[in-house]
Amino acid sequence: MNKREILREYFTGCNGWTLENIEQLKRAGFNNRFAEENCNLWEEIHWTLDPYVATLPPEIVQMQHDHYKHRKPFGEYYNIVAPTAVIQEVNNDLNRLAKSIKLSKRAKGSKLIMMKQY
Repeated sequence: MNKREILREYFTGCNGWTLENIEQLKRAGFNNRFAEENCNLWEEIHWTLDPYVATLPPEIVQMQHDHYKHRKPFGEYYNIVAPTAVIQEVNNDLNRLAKSIKLSKRAKGSKLIMMKQY
């Protein structure tokens, strides 16, 4: 899983996990180590990205969603949603944050970890 895949899953909501869901799963316990590893991964992703995304205007968050879900280029949003420099700075910050997330050996070697409720 690379930083682009992390951001795509985060902004499109494909993982279906929120911090509340993760806490419920932790309280219920895990039936295998992969479930726990996936849960810990998505918990770290949310801890890393949520505080930053919460500071962004809704238009920028929607732009990220459209980019990752519908493959709309960021160029379509330059100087419409925000100045070009702002959009580029947000993208750089998100890429830096996604890159800072510690991945397990299994997650690094995996093309994509599909999340499902265990």
